[in-house]
Amino acid sequence: MMAFNSLAALKNLPCPAGDKCDAFMCLFGHEGDASTQSSNQELPRKRIKLDSTSGPSTKHTHQNDISSEQHPIKRKKTMSDRKEYAGGGDKPSPPVAMGRNIHASAQNADRNDGFRTKSTKKPENSTRDSIGPSRMMSNTSPNPSGAQARNKISSPSASNVTRRQGAQLGSYQGERSSTKSQGSQLVPTSSSTTKTSNTSASSTTKASNTSASSSVRAPPKKLETLNPRLLRPSPAQHSTRLQLCNALYAQYRRLNIEVKKDWRNEESKKLVLGEQELIVKTLDDEQEIATKRYQIYGNVMKNRIMTYKKMSVSKWKEERASALTGTEPQGNGEGSATPKPIITGLTVPQEVDFLHRLVWPLDGLGSYGYVSSIPADDDIQKARDSVQTSGNVEVCDRCTRRFQVFPGRRELDGALTTNGSCTFHPGKTYFPPSGNRKKYRCCHQYVDNADDGCTTGPTHVFKTTDPNRLASLLNFAKTPPNPYVPADRAVCFDCEMGYTVYGMELLRLTVLSWPNYEILIDILVQPFGEVLDLNTRYSGVSPEDMVTAERWVPGQDHKPVSIPSANPANPANPAERAGKTKLKIAPSPKAARDLFFSLISPNTPVIGHGLENDLNALRVIHTPCIDTVLLYPHKRGLPIRHSLRYLTETHLDRKIQVETDQDAPQGHDSSEDAKAAGELVRLCVKSEWEQLQMRGWHVERDEVFPPF
Repeated sequence: MMAFNSLAALKNLPCPAGDKCDAFMCLFGHEGDASTQSSNQELPRKRIKLDSTSGPSTKHTHQNDISSEQHPIKRKKTMSDRKEYAGGGDKPSPPVAMGRNIHASAQNADRNDGFRTKSTKKPENSTRDSIGPSRMMSNTSPNPSGAQARNKISSPSASNVTRRQGAQLGSYQGERSSTKSQGSQLVPTSSSTTKTSNTSASSTTKASNTSASSSVRAPPKKLETLNPRLLRPSPAQHSTRLQLCNALYAQYRRLNIEVKKDWRNEESKKLVLGEQELIVKTLDDEQEIATKRYQIYGNVMKNRIMTYKKMSVSKWKEERASALTGTEPQGNGEGSATPKPIITGLTVPQEVDFLHRLVWPLDGLGSYGYVSSIPADDDIQKARDSVQTSGNVEVCDRCTRRFQVFPGRRELDGALTTNGSCTFHPGKTYFPPSGNRKKYRCCHQYVDNADDGCTTGPTHVFKTTDPNRLASLLNFAKTPPNPYVPADRAVCFDCEMGYTVYGMELLRLTVLSWPNYEILIDILVQPFGEVLDLNTRYSGVSPEDMVTAERWVPGQDHKPVSIPSANPANPANPAERAGKTKLKIAPSPKAARDLFFSLISPNTPVIGHGLENDLNALRVIHTPCIDTVLLYPHKRGLPIRHSLRYLTETHLDRKIQVETDQDAPQGHDSSEDAKAAGELVRLCVKSEWEQLQMRGWHVERDEVFPPF
């Protein structure tokens, strides 16, 4: 403001160029301006409060604001101008432009209510200080043109409304006050009247806002198209999701059309979905699978599509009726506690006979851990010599540090290993859905940023997969002939292992009949070497189980012992009401292997997941093996494989190996794993038999015959 006053004072000084000055709007005084210098006194100006509802929309006001900034007013108002308009001179611009100016002025005045109220209490001689310097500096041009006058009237700021504009507004006051919805009341110059107008204007604004908000209705629901909804992270590419959505929608639409054909039935009419309802159902189901089954999105969607492709109209009606009544969740129940039974269409002997079609030869899989021949004695002796030469120095299977092992304990202090404790990450690595950096499942830390480990073990451990070194402890053996085994027997089995001073040894053996899943063998095994870690997190075998187990003697009953429940009348806990089973313990891995040989023959199909680990732990070579790793291969091939938990959840819609307490995991249940592998094989038998039936295969006299 002080800079503006100093610039305005230059008008009292003569121009240095004199009459030769050709500057536009020169800041200095000239002889032609001397006569009007005394009359160019700026009159005090008062802000006015205008009704915010007057004038056009805000959009027009914004345009006028821009126009006013681009074409600033060039001339100051003089006393002669005031007298001219007050005496009934020429009228100003049309009231349309005036209305725009009033609306803009009222908006600016509403935004600065506090400042404006305070300024009205100032004396009139201080009113000049409240006027913006941009207006006072720009209003220096004499004799403005008509366009400039219009720009001057459409100024957006209420603080720059002059007494001359007030006179113009006074001529329209009567007309505007008669119509409340369009008019704006002219505010007197007294401070008391200004306060009253501010209060009334603000109350009018609040009332208008309240009525507007009460009349607003919720927008109608937007119609959706058959386009997958945006998800972050997305389980697949948009083209893949779109293709699966179209396929699922096609099955929904097919079933819906079949129900629609029965238009005479009133019950069927209620079950028919509209076009938009079909689209919403498709998108809802796809979004639920994408969020809840992110890792296996593609497989679950394909299974859902095949389910509805094979679904009958009657079953679709039942599902629609249950969805309307809310008795059952809509969908096919992924992850349900009671999965649907697998029906192959064959008898038990026929299924067992059909298993031979699924046997995979193990001759070319030696590089992946499958042993197909017994190691020679010379190779076994070389493996023993190499271990003795190295001084039993091994590489830790967890932290990869070197340490020394002492089978039979070190004589000096009775230690089993050296190099102290082992700090490691017990969980496997995985890729999270929202990134490309690996994490540990145990602590969910990034692999590249993780420390040495989140868990500390008392000793280091190691594992060996060399068949010659495994045979140095107990040599491999092929399945001997056994005439007492039924010809229609097939078994699925699983082994649990732990770490000893000789590597990883057998701790538990479980064998189930297939496809009835009756327990044939479930027994603990005493390993050859001293135990370093029972690996309870995965094996499920605890030290208490090994210590308190009853010793089994070959020739006696090896089945688990049932312990009666302490509270059999408790109906709230079925597990406690049924009691517990206590496993017996075999004296050695060789005794457990002999027990296993007593139940199978060389022609008995053996089912499992990752059979090379289980067979190597038993030191068994068995030819008719059916491995779910080979039946359900990974797309990148061996040695990469799917876990049994993943395959069970994907194909059987069932969860296994679920830990209730992550801080104290109970480990895997070998009988549960063996049954899951058997169910995966039955599912494969069902699929293979359906394909053969399409080619002409048939069943006669309980035997399967090829087409003629």
